[in-house]
Amino acid sequence: MFQYKLIISNDYSSIHDILKHMKKKVFTGFSGGIDSAVSAYLLKKKYNVTAVMFINTTNQECNKISEKDAKTVAEYIGIPFKIINIQKEFKNMVIDPFLKSYKNGKTPNPCVLCNTQFKFGYFADWCFKNGADLIATGHYCKSKDGKLYKGKDRKKDQSYFLNGISEDTLKKTIFPIGHMTKKKVRNIAKKIGLPNSSKRDSQEICFIDTSLNEYLNKNINSEKGDIVDIDTNKIVGQHNGIHSVTLGQRKGVLIGGVDEPYFVAKKEITTNKIFVAKGKYNKHLWKDTFVLEDFNFINKKNIGITKGLTATVRYRAKEIKCRPDWSSNTILLNKKVWTPSIGQSLVLYKKDECIGGGIIKYIRQ
Repeated sequence: MFQYKLIISNDYSSIHDILKHMKKKVFTGFSGGIDSAVSAYLLKKKYNVTAVMFINTTNQECNKISEKDAKTVAEYIGIPFKIINIQKEFKNMVIDPFLKSYKNGKTPNPCVLCNTQFKFGYFADWCFKNGADLIATGHYCKSKDGKLYKGKDRKKDQSYFLNGISEDTLKKTIFPIGHMTKKKVRNIAKKIGLPNSSKRDSQEICFIDTSLNEYLNKNINSEKGDIVDIDTNKIVGQHNGIHSVTLGQRKGVLIGGVDEPYFVAKKEITTNKIFVAKGKYNKHLWKDTFVLEDFNFINKKNIGITKGLTATVRYRAKEIKCRPDWSSNTILLNKKVWTPSIGQSLVLYKKDECIGGGIIKYIRQ
């Protein structure tokens, strides 16, 4: 009898250990912020979780603070913590293309670039190569069967930024807080006593520690050029660098002696000219036809879809019903919108599903 009980006891211990180790390994992107911390806490209930923080900037002081905060939170949750230095890779994949786009007169979205090329590209590959079965992030969005959906919290929804993700990667990605509101996430953080429960959300571009204009002026040589009225073709002023303005911008376009404000309507790289339109309702500032490049269909089943679509030309902008012409990668909106900049992402939705997106290459009147 004693031997029988011992065998049962040993077997139970073995099964328990086996089941523990059979849990799928999840590497979760970990910044030490509330969203990634609560995501890791929720994942721990079902998975073998490892927090992974990547160092992508050269600001050593900032890196030390972020690393210390993230490590403290990971220890509090009780999960392993890894740090990988990917400054070189991040520069090649995100920073250099970002600056190149600005040099060419475009206005790229660094968060779209980062998510597409890095977080769900290089970083995801690194995780899988280093033992992860799945990856996770603190994005406010949802996924099911290789399809991407808007997060429950519409004010925080980040599906726009993930328009470049692949179906294969999406199937191996978990968004633990996508079905929650930000308020609920903060409440969970406070309830479990996370050390970072009162930490504010980051609103800036992660690799820029100054203003955007300061950063661009530091990294791009500026050349003065003419500012031209797009209706009269008359020179009305001078700019300090074509990279410093975006389409639709009013701030910084200092032209005196006019009865209505001027807005940037067009940038001409070859001549280094900025064309401006007078008055907010000038026809040159409202567009409805966009030619895209590098359009990504997240789920292969949606390739060529034409019906029931809406489009948004910038993050948090109102969605507009649209008709795509995939033979020319052209999207025609049902009504005109305030002009976005070339280089920004136009993203398509069908109700709550994010179909995918592409970079605006050309804007037609």
